[in-house]
Amino acid sequence: MKLAFEDFQFDIQALALSKDGRKISLKEKPAQILAMLITQPDKIHSKMEILEKVWPGRTVTEQVVFQNIGHLRALFGDQSIKTFSKKGYQWQLPCDTVESALQELAANGITIEHHSNDRASTQNPNEKNGIQPPWTMIIPMLVALAAVGGFITLS
Repeated sequence: MKLAFEDFQFDIQALALSKDGRKISLKEKPAQILAMLITQPDKIHSKMEILEKVWPGRTVTEQVVFQNIGHLRALFGDQSIKTFSKKGYQWQLPCDTVESALQELAANGITIEHHSNDRASTQNPNEKNGIQPPWTMIIPMLVALAAVGGFITLS
């Protein structure tokens, strides 16, 4: 499953992060923490839970959790992960599945197609005289998603 938030897309199975269609280098441990936080955004994840899931059977200090959370905050902004004193961490950015974001665009009459030459194009039947509606600002992100996600056509 791929999740989209802000300008980012995160493939949970592959632990692969991209922004605007470009791969972002993310080490395995921060990617595992991101997957844990982003898939359960309503839950507060304790340091012990994170340690047990990301470093199972290894003896590491709680400092590694703090460092990896700091790395994720550097990527996504301080507002992305909230710290609850003596409780843990919680994901704060709104997320949607990539498929849901594309379906929402389709409901607005936008088609995103991926062509065999690895270039994506958008078509908006409501666009007139080169004037784009304000919501089309998200089009570049979704074009990149189409390029990453393979052949996608919504009608």
